[in-house]
Amino acid sequence: MDQNIEDIAVATKSKHERIVALDIIRGFFLIVILIDHIELYPSGFDLLTGRGRLFVSAAEGFFFMSGLLVGMVYRRRLALGIKFIFKRMWGRALELYLASVFFTLLFSAAAVFLNHPSIKDGLYSVINWPHIVKETVLMRYGFGWADFLDRFAILMFLAPFGFYLLARKKWWLLLILSFGAWCLRGAFLINNFTISWQLLFMGAMIIGYYWYEIKNYWHSIPIKLKRNIKLGINSLTAVTFAVSYASVFLLSFLNERLISLPAWLQSFTLHWNTFNTWIWLYTQKWTLGPVRLILFMLWFTSLFMFIQRYYYHINSKTRGIVEMLGRNSLLVYIAHAFVVFVFKLLIPDHTNLLANFSITTAALFTLIAVVAGYKELEPRINKSMGRLLVLR
Repeated sequence: MDQNIEDIAVATKSKHERIVALDIIRGFFLIVILIDHIELYPSGFDLLTGRGRLFVSAAEGFFFMSGLLVGMVYRRRLALGIKFIFKRMWGRALELYLASVFFTLLFSAAAVFLNHPSIKDGLYSVINWPHIVKETVLMRYGFGWADFLDRFAILMFLAPFGFYLLARKKWWLLLILSFGAWCLRGAFLINNFTISWQLLFMGAMIIGYYWYEIKNYWHSIPIKLKRNIKLGINSLTAVTFAVSYASVFLLSFLNERLISLPAWLQSFTLHWNTFNTWIWLYTQKWTLGPVRLILFMLWFTSLFMFIQRYYYHINSKTRGIVEMLGRNSLLVYIAHAFVVFVFKLLIPDHTNLLANFSITTAALFTLIAVVAGYKELEPRINKSMGRLLVLR
């Protein structure tokens, strides 16, 4: 192993500390994802989430946080060697791939067996199981609410190559390659989503790898300049978020009443519609438009600064529940897929505000209870599994 890699690993290990704010943010993103997947509007909760129609969504945050933590966690393991990093990351990628195949086939079979094919868009109109299995295995078909697992599997397969460059201080080369792939995303016929969103993951992995260097540099900035940077970031976030939020709620309200509006307000609404159509060309979600990417970094930075400042009070008020969800993100993500599926089966055709609020609340409490219950039983489960392995 190179001496510089050993030095980096030793230095980072001594600095290791769990960043509670990141767990809280990830837990918050998972809560937003559940609410938007239950998709009952209006519920009151949609005022918090923006109905998944803001210029930036929690999904980007989930991808970014995954890359961030990969960079932070695996840098501490560099002393074990690059071969170890490849082995562990590829092992994780295989687990995610197998989970993706399993859950896609499980949710597809459940939707067909329960005669509920419209429970989510994407299920084939003609059920041909050999074809479905083949397409699932080839990652060309996904169904259910854990359908990001195959994307994470691809990213975890690619991650050690990026990490190899980071370990040799060639972060700039990784950034160029990742950004270049993002620029070419429209040239590919398949997997445009993964090719686009890998920039979030790889970019976050670079930030996670150099987390402590970035932190030290930030602390070295003069207080007045630091205050002005914060003010600038928070001001831009407030303005852009307000525009995005208004486009979801106020603009839709105006469009519903367009005919009855005064002439000046009709003109204003039509011009706003034109602007909204234009801005969405650059905030497109599945190909990660450039404005969406910039706004995500802006909004995430503001969110992190806020949570980092008040995390103790947030943890106290939420009784550590949001942090718990963030600490167990993969478990929560998989559990939420089952919760959403079950609740989607039970939701009546017609609901009102009270019913939407009650159903969404019940789904949230169910998810929290499932995760908390599993974490309570996990030591016993692991102990029992250990005994079985010994007996074998």
